[in-house]
Amino acid sequence: MKIAVVGATGFVGSHLVPHLVEGGHTVRAISRRGRRLPGWGAEVQPLAADVETGAGLGAALTGVDALVHLVAIPREGDGRRFDQVNVRGVERTLAAARSAGVGRFVHVSALGVSDDTRLGFLSSKWRGEQLVRESGIPWVVLRPSLLFGVGDGFFNLIKLTLTWWSPGVVAIPGDGLTRFQPLSVDDLATAVERSLVDGERAGSVYELGGPAYLTYRQIVDAVMAATGKRRLKLNMPIPVISAATAVTDRLLPIFPVSHDQIASMGRPNYADLDAFEKAFDVRPRPLDLSYLRG
Repeated sequence: MKIAVVGATGFVGSHLVPHLVEGGHTVRAISRRGRRLPGWGAEVQPLAADVETGAGLGAALTGVDALVHLVAIPREGDGRRFDQVNVRGVERTLAAARSAGVGRFVHVSALGVSDDTRLGFLSSKWRGEQLVRESGIPWVVLRPSLLFGVGDGFFNLIKLTLTWWSPGVVAIPGDGLTRFQPLSVDDLATAVERSLVDGERAGSVYELGGPAYLTYRQIVDAVMAATGKRRLKLNMPIPVISAATAVTDRLLPIFPVSHDQIASMGRPNYADLDAFEKAFDVRPRPLDLSYLRG
């Protein structure tokens, strides 16, 4: 197939594009600047397009069989807003895909999406999903739990927090028992490809996680084990962290966690343990954070 990957140079895209090429597909690697990542061969055509304005999308999607939409921001900042990127960006991409006659649209969303507008990121992803469902293009929605792999956001963020924001002590939100189900980004790439090539999957929503549930406390332990960092874990009430991040959002935007992300921790971030294997006949990889050692 000829596949357009919108958001190709981000974390998921950097793993997905080589996976698709290995599967025999040609890829239009679409990003704001049209960069070519190291290792991309002739099967990858980098193109520039911007979902926030729509510039370049029509030309970039002309002649492709299918499209994967990856562009999203996990927190607002630097003038970028959830509505503009996570909602209107999807809307613009869908409009360009319809005009180009794209035959399949795979949208990567997130576990825990909600129509509760108090949850900025999760509600924006929910609205994006609804646009995909109503688009008239055969679609598949994937909702992964936390993703791990080289270049990830969440686990590298914990490493950053341990390195720069936790002098001897690391804060654990609440009781630290919030449950997650980390999934390898390379397993997500498998799910994306299967969703692209198997027409019978059209109209499906898949909630996906790895082979084990881990609490936030266990995840922090795993990051410390992988990086060799040792910190005392201190439980902090959610209301206290929520109040603190409401201030840091305004005064210290480089703080590693946003107010919205703390609020979103109340939403489920796990699926059935066998959900991935049932959906794609592949046993997902266990959590491996060895890449954090560097």
